[in-house]
Amino acid sequence: MHRPVQILVVAALVSLTAACSSGPQHVDGAAAPAGLASPAASLTSEPAAVPSAVSKSPTPSSPPPSRTTSTALTDLTIDPDRIGRLRIGMSLTAAKATGLIVVIPGQEDRGPEGCVAAYWKGRSEDDGMIFNGKYGLRALGSFGNQRTPEGIRPGSTLAAVREAYPRLTWRVDGDETTDAERTSGDVLVDVVKGDGAHYRINIQDSKVTSVGLESDRAGCYE
Repeated sequence: MHRPVQILVVAALVSLTAACSSGPQHVDGAAAPAGLASPAASLTSEPAAVPSAVSKSPTPSSPPPSRTTSTALTDLTIDPDRIGRLRIGMSLTAAKATGLIVVIPGQEDRGPEGCVAAYWKGRSEDDGMIFNGKYGLRALGSFGNQRTPEGIRPGSTLAAVREAYPRLTWRVDGDETTDAERTSGDVLVDVVKGDGAHYRINIQDSKVTSVGLESDRAGCYE
């Protein structure tokens, strides 16, 4: 009864010994769980492809270039008492400090009652202004695209001036032409009462030829 059992046990031991002696086939490198690349393979494998389209954060756009000084001056508004930084009544010293004017050379100190002529820097003497020693900037001419807030500028029609300033008055030089019939001359418009200034608009044949500012104060300039 015991011999067959011993034979079975010996056979089992022989099979086990054979299995252990054959063992698993070895490969270079450390073993790794199934489905994962070994460390060596990770170091030598080709890197993952980089997508051709890479999202980049937008580059902030540069601010638009600022306009040049001359262009800025050309487009200034002719306000009821000033054009830009030049204001009716300001002193000659204050106007010089703006860097916007050139005093015509050869003028002596005229005293409080006298006048000194200047013009816009970078322009001709025709684009001028007059300073009174006592009352400061007495008259100021405009140029370029400068216009009043209502859009009046050289080239505007007399009808447009009448519409913009219904209370305009003509500077009468002694003729008897009625205001309704007048088509040429100087129109005076005091938009803001008490600000010390008014518009002086020259009109020829029902078209504006110039727009300027004048002081309400008398002195050295007509």
